[in-house]
Amino acid sequence: MVVVLDKVFELAGRIGELMKESLTERGLTPARAEVLLVLHHHGEPMVQRELSQALRCTPRHVTALVDALETHDWAVRRPHPTDRRATLVSLTRKGATATGHLDRERRTAARAILGDLPARDLAGFMKVADRVLGHLTPQDTPRSD
Repeated sequence: MVVVLDKVFELAGRIGELMKESLTERGLTPARAEVLLVLHHHGEPMVQRELSQALRCTPRHVTALVDALETHDWAVRRPHPTDRRATLVSLTRKGATATGHLDRERRTAARAILGDLPARDLAGFMKVADRVLGHLTPQDTPRSD
C-alpha cells in the first residue's frame, strides 16, 4: 500500500507543478484559479458566503482571495441588492476570458494525459479516487489554506 501512496504523491506533485507553472504564466495561483472556476461553473454572481462553502474554506480566506482577484481585475464585488450583510462576487471580462482558457486547457490536458486509457480503467480510477478522497476530506470541515 505504501508504494501506491508514493505513486499518488508523485502524480499529485507532477500535476501540481504543471498546473502551477501554467497558472503562474497568467499571474494566477491555484487557489485564485479555483475561485474563478467555481464562479464560472456554479454561475455568477455568487454570495461570498456561498463561495466559501463551495471552496470548503473559511470566509476570511475567501475574502483574501477575492481581494487579490479584484486587485488584478479578475473579479469584482458588489453589494447584494436585498441583503445588506451579503456581498456578491462576479467575474470581470478578464476573469471570464481566463476561465474559458482554463476550461479549454483542462480538457486538452485530460485528453493528453488520460485519452488513451480505456473507459473501464478510468471508471476504476474514479472509484478509487472518490473513496480515498472520502477518507481524506471531512464533509463539514472548512479548509483554511
